[in-house]
Amino acid sequence: MKDFDKVSAHYDSFMRTFKLYKVREIKEVLNLQGTEIILDIGGGTGHLAQHLKEDCKKVYILDESEKMLSKIKPNKKIVPIVGDALTTNFKDKSIDVVILADVLHHISQQEKLIVEIERVLKDKGKILILDFDRKYLRTKLLRLFEYFLFGKLYFKTSREVKELLKDRFTVHLCRQEKYYFIIKGEKNAK
Repeated sequence: MKDFDKVSAHYDSFMRTFKLYKVREIKEVLNLQGTEIILDIGGGTGHLAQHLKEDCKKVYILDESEKMLSKIKPNKKIVPIVGDALTTNFKDKSIDVVILADVLHHISQQEKLIVEIERVLKDKGKILILDFDRKYLRTKLLRLFEYFLFGKLYFKTSREVKELLKDRFTVHLCRQEKYYFIIKGEKNAK
């Protein structure tokens, strides 16, 4: 995901132009109580974190792209961290909510990612995945565009993502909205 360094200057305007940010929908699904510690994996420029900061205790933005993270103005509620999603260095059971918004399809080792997310989430912690369903034409066009920028991608259907989560999470919500989906799950008790 370091390839995002080359698009960092234009990323937010691209996302706004094509209406790919889904902040309202994410906030609605999360229904935050104000006490949550959030890990936004692949949170890039911090656009989502800026909209969540008033509704939670803290948002960590973990991203491999230093240039994307350089767009963030850190404060006591928003903490940018350069790092790898597969080995986050967060303590076990230290996070209330993990968000993957427009990120999962960039990660080849998705099962390893889900294991890492399960590790850092507190008991009954939540995962929220927003991604683009590979069946839809708009996603196929996005995939072609992103392929030229980033190379191989790993888009899934909402059903495939639910299958990816099923051994570690109980899926409470799956919202299919045209070409994208939002899945929210709760960490299974062990």
